Amino acid sequence: MGMRRSVLIAGLCGLLLGGVLSAQRPETAEERAAVRAARRAAAQERAKATDTPLERWQRMTPEERQRALAKLPPERRRELQQKLQQFRNLPPAERQQLRERYRAFSQLPPEQQNHARELFRQFNSLPEDRRPTVKREFEELRSLPEAQRRVRMSSEAFRSRYTPAEQQMLQDLTRVFGSP
Repeated sequence: MGMRRSVLIAGLCGLLLGGVLSAQRPETAEERAAVRAARRAAAQERAKATDTPLERWQRMTPEERQRALAKLPPERRRELQQKLQQFRNLPPAERQQLRERYRAFSQLPPEQQNHARELFRQFNSLPEDRRPTVKREFEELRSLPEAQRRVRMSSEAFRSRYTPAEQQMLQDLTRVFGSP
């Protein structure tokens, strides 16, 4: 009797499970469309969680953008509008590169993000004529393997080309933002 009861229970469970599964399967075209729409909405919500602020801005309607800008102080509003215009004027490849850099930055722990912000402030405080040189060096250092990077930064040519503050900044930038 015990074996027969087990088979009966297993059969009932199978029937119930089959009934539940078939009840969950959309039968009509409308139901299937609703399921697809719900899946799309869920995927969009997941994407929103990883979007950059710029991507969220771009998804806003013009009215939502105006309301967001109206909440800012005038100076901050002008600054943001300038930066948005600069971003729109970039070639698509550069816009994509900035998005990727932002994502890399946003994945850093908070203390490293703060350190990176300080490095950006230091970089921006460099004299105008030094920024392109230091930026070019940073990009070249990033492209090198770690061992070659150390050799380059300890060379006499490197030390004579950059001030001690610039050398430290380049060292810190490559430590935080390493290889691309």
